[in-house]
Amino acid sequence: MKNYLIHLLNYELWANQRVIESLELVDNPPARAIAIMGHILSAQQVWLGRVTNETTFVSIWEDIPVSWLGETAERQHRHIVSYVTGLAESELLRSVEYVTSQGESYQSTLIDILTHMSHHAAYHRGQVVQLIRPQLPEAPFTDFIIWAREA
Repeated sequence: MKNYLIHLLNYELWANQRVIESLELVDNPPARAIAIMGHILSAQQVWLGRVTNETTFVSIWEDIPVSWLGETAERQHRHIVSYVTGLAESELLRSVEYVTSQGESYQSTLIDILTHMSHHAAYHRGQVVQLIRPQLPEAPFTDFIIWAREA
């Protein structure tokens, strides 16, 4: 399962990069599109902090300039892949206690959190693409199957 999660994380970086590259092509991208892409990356950092018990100094709606998005995505990817690589397979089922940004306490398995992170990002990437599509000659395709064919 660990190898599959790393596979999914590699797809996520590819998809994020395609959307970020498209944002960089747009002369004046909608503020909402930039905010959502920043949210994808900030939420990923917050979740990683929750599972590693590291303090994060970002909110889930952190403002990230377009020029920093690519580097941020790559740094986040390296950090989370390094973390997952260092886990024993059995650790994926461990329960993680965390507090949401609304102050509510929960417990979820690590594998559920990592799966959520991927699905959360895919949902919001679709929103970003919808916002910038009118300003692009061709919208980026971020479907998992396209990545899998190319990989």
